Amino acid sequence: MKIAININELTLRQNTGVKVYTREIAKALGKIDRENEYYLHTSRRDGDLSRLDLSRLDLSRLDLSRLCDESAINRRLRGNFKNFKLKPSKSRLPFWTYLKLPQEIKRDQPDVLFMPIQATPFFKKPKNVKLVVTVHDLAFLLFPNHFTQKDKFLLNFHTKRAVKMADKIIAPSEATKKDLVKFYGISENKIKVIWHGVIKSELGSKASEPSSDLILFVGSIQPRKNIVGLIEAFELLRQDPPSPLCKRRNNLKLVICGGRGWMADETYKKAKESKFSREIIFTGSVSDKERDELYKNASVFALPSFYEGFGLPVLEAMSYGVPCVVGDNSSLSEIVGDSALLVDANNPNDIAKKISSLLSNSELRKDFSQRGLKNAEKFTWKKTAEKMLEVFE
Repeated sequence: MKIAININELTLRQNTGVKVYTREIAKALGKIDRENEYYLHTSRRDGDLSRLDLSRLDLSRLDLSRLCDESAINRRLRGNFKNFKLKPSKSRLPFWTYLKLPQEIKRDQPDVLFMPIQATPFFKKPKNVKLVVTVHDLAFLLFPNHFTQKDKFLLNFHTKRAVKMADKIIAPSEATKKDLVKFYGISENKIKVIWHGVIKSELGSKASEPSSDLILFVGSIQPRKNIVGLIEAFELLRQDPPSPLCKRRNNLKLVICGGRGWMADETYKKAKESKFSREIIFTGSVSDKERDELYKNASVFALPSFYEGFGLPVLEAMSYGVPCVVGDNSSLSEIVGDSALLVDANNPNDIAKKISSLLSNSELRKDFSQRGLKNAEKFTWKKTAEKMLEVFE
């Protein structure tokens, strides 16, 4: 088969869940499949070719301004992935995915077009091209107040169009599959649930006594992530006199790792006005290496989101042996099972109480560290790629 993949998400400088998904599934497919031909489509970006990390398939600094660069990149790419070919667009048109990519697909006539984002090119799909689309979540329909009117319209427009055109829809969880059936009336037979994988850490179980009290959150800054609720829980943990629910920790810090998302002003305002604002640290978007260091040093990982289509950072934290506290909703309870403490995302007291129980009880912390490690082992990008290849076939 000729399989085309839209990898344009990899040109973004900011790390996002969809960027990680696109990168890791492309790498995993390259490792397990030596028979089919893969065409990696991306728009042209300015940068320095010498800084391109092909081992991670990170195109954020790729220079495609000259033809010789394209030849060089494909020679290096084929060194690791013999049946991969980069297909950079020479156009600088805006809205590349919608306007330029369809021209590329019509010209190349692949057997399968894989869109790892919930959008499709603006074209009438060629009859001989099968379309596979991943829908990551439908948060904009479940929590409309957490999105601007413009974002709600665009997300619904592109998602509705994508699920209608797709020959097969990939959902990262049973929760997202149910949402697709509920809101778009999609036949269950059209949807395939394929869990994400996680890159394994070599650290193993966390020490029973962490060197520092650090609560870590990883994700974009947006209302759905419930960072405001997490900050309120942090204030309960730090308050004086101590809350009867929570053991006070004078050296406790809250680290919020992630880029600015939509409607983030309320979150930043809440942190700035907090009595403990100096102990609330926003890192912004960080590199993979910097994020890994945060996981290594975290005492507890907290993701009390109102909704997640999958929740990849939870599994990343578990792979480092970090005990986790997550919202008891959507896909989160599905992917963690009994390997994390579940909380009522609408109740800061509950969030604080569960975090405190892990901070103050070394045996409980060690127990959930080991549970998390065992749970993370079930999620591999190799398994994800194998199931994805079955869909393509």
